[in-house]
Amino acid sequence: MTILKIYRADLMIDGTGNEPRKSVDVLVENGRISEILPSGSVDWSENIPIYENKGMTLMPGFVDVHTHLMFGTPRSYEDVIKNDSDELLILRGPKNAYLHLRAGVTTLRDCGARNNAGFAIKNASEAKLFLSPRILVCGRPLTITGGHFWWCGQEADGPDEVRKAVRQLVKEGADFLKIMASGGGTIGTDPSRPTFSVKELRTAVEQIHEFGKKAAAHCISADSVERAAQAGVDQIEHFNFLLLDGSRKFSQRTAEMIAKKDLILSPTIQTGYRAIESLENKRELSGLSPSEENQLQAAKYKLDTKLEYTNRFREMGVKIVMGTDAIKKFGDYAIGLKLLSKAGLTQMELIRSATSVAAKAIGVNDIGELLPGMKADMIYLDGNPLSDINSFDRVMTVVLNGELVVDKKLDHILSSPNLGKDMAMFKI
Repeated sequence: MTILKIYRADLMIDGTGNEPRKSVDVLVENGRISEILPSGSVDWSENIPIYENKGMTLMPGFVDVHTHLMFGTPRSYEDVIKNDSDELLILRGPKNAYLHLRAGVTTLRDCGARNNAGFAIKNASEAKLFLSPRILVCGRPLTITGGHFWWCGQEADGPDEVRKAVRQLVKEGADFLKIMASGGGTIGTDPSRPTFSVKELRTAVEQIHEFGKKAAAHCISADSVERAAQAGVDQIEHFNFLLLDGSRKFSQRTAEMIAKKDLILSPTIQTGYRAIESLENKRELSGLSPSEENQLQAAKYKLDTKLEYTNRFREMGVKIVMGTDAIKKFGDYAIGLKLLSKAGLTQMELIRSATSVAAKAIGVNDIGELLPGMKADMIYLDGNPLSDINSFDRVMTVVLNGELVVDKKLDHILSSPNLGKDMAMFKI
């Protein structure tokens, strides 16, 4: 049975980098875009529903290449891992996913969860047990014994163990490989030091490529960025270029290797930004202790260097994609776009980093652009993001696979005493 719908837009940005189009009708057939025509050029049959948001901009749904659905809490890693069961981690996932969906994210990658939690969340989403973006999972991130996220349950040492672990993850349903190439926030690990050798990393990358899937590497230390680039990972996460003395120093040699190999970079630029906001507010209201002031300065140093490095990579032509590294908070996707703007990306580059470029980076080639044949993942923004960056905060409608899944006009209407009258305004 053919199901047709029309999504009408006063302005449409298609995610390809082309100029926006005014007054269009997007014809969706069985969840995919079949045609895009000037509004009014076709006298649509009365039985084809038409949805429109006057004065708003239609564009592809956002892609978040880096989340952790089992968290979504301000508590520490150690507190969560010690006190929360796998069942609780799984149950937390749907809420986090839905918060991201309301922020306009129609596809996300979960970059690491304990045991089978990631797989369970994805399976429940695909079974339509809850409303969420499209979810890709790595399952358990690959780490050395005692490495960052070791408590997820996928430690491996040496090429043979690495190869076996990759095969096991694919067997269980991993869509991609996440590998911890340096330490991180896990107690007992050192983010300034690399973990896997180049040989181990290359083994992991070659093995996941054998299955036609991609590899993303967590890289905080400068050496880990270089090793990951040498090994040919598809995407490098964070790239802090952290040195043993706690300083950060951009490596032009490594950057040139990344550019030459056409590797993708995910700055996860908003990581820690909320902490900066919180500490600055506290300093203004009541002052900070010396340790809190040190925390604030360290967080600002991290952000400032990340902005600088992202801009330098952008100037070299390296592809930048949008990932929130959502752990403590979901649904604040727009913050990352605003920070990427501070790193030098133009408004159109921001849109592509969050749509078409991100989609291709994660290997999902039929999303991220509003073109015939593509999946109808779309969002309406209140405003024009090419002239008003704050419009990224104002996602009003979300369409996933051609289905209207979020309409924030209903947030008000559903609480209205005139519910029946108000609902009559809608054509779909």
